[in-house]
Amino acid sequence: MIMNKPQLVSGDRNYSSSSLRVWLLLNEFEIPYEEIVIKLFQSNTVEKIAMYSPSLQLPVLIHESQKETIKVWDSLAICEYINETFLEGRAWPQHAKKRAAARSVANELHADFQHFKKDWPMNCHLQTQMKASKSIEKEIARLDAIIYCCRTNFGDGGSYLSGQFSIVDCMLAPIVIALNAYGAELSKQSRGYIQTLLSNPNLEWWLEQAGEELEEEIENINWEKTA
Repeated sequence: MIMNKPQLVSGDRNYSSSSLRVWLLLNEFEIPYEEIVIKLFQSNTVEKIAMYSPSLQLPVLIHESQKETIKVWDSLAICEYINETFLEGRAWPQHAKKRAAARSVANELHADFQHFKKDWPMNCHLQTQMKASKSIEKEIARLDAIIYCCRTNFGDGGSYLSGQFSIVDCMLAPIVIALNAYGAELSKQSRGYIQTLLSNPNLEWWLEQAGEELEEEIENINWEKTA
């Protein structure tokens, strides 16, 4: 059966961590799609998002089926929809034990680490050495343990968290960018995984586009007005 292309409505590359998760899954599994990018932190951003998203948040996936228009929001829910609708379950590990662990980790990443996400947000053009608060140190230690344990116990068959690339790597991608950007202290095993994910061609492409966005923003600054 021929399916219509889904439409991904996403935020810009530098800051939209949730959009990255869905975008990476679509591109890694070479699923044809159309994309609308909405620039964040503008006076009309909410108005533009409201045209597409019931939650007034990004990303949102819009899929025209034969009978109806389906909208899915929330990055993990979108990834699950893509997995069920376009990939026949291939976006999770095929081994039951690996799949159970990957799903558990993906949900933990999605629901927890609130201090980390608030104070160390994804910023694709940042490279610094940030001193972590006690709360963030605790969450970084848990992230380090997740990567170490998953790579040790479930990482056979490849270099990604569960061996082969899966949704859990998509959920980790913006966190990995932030860990690298802020100079987090991590185990050797975790640093190796971070380098694997940062070397993924599609993630490199996202980061390249983020750099182009930044260059465009700088070019559009009215320096006389800011002087």
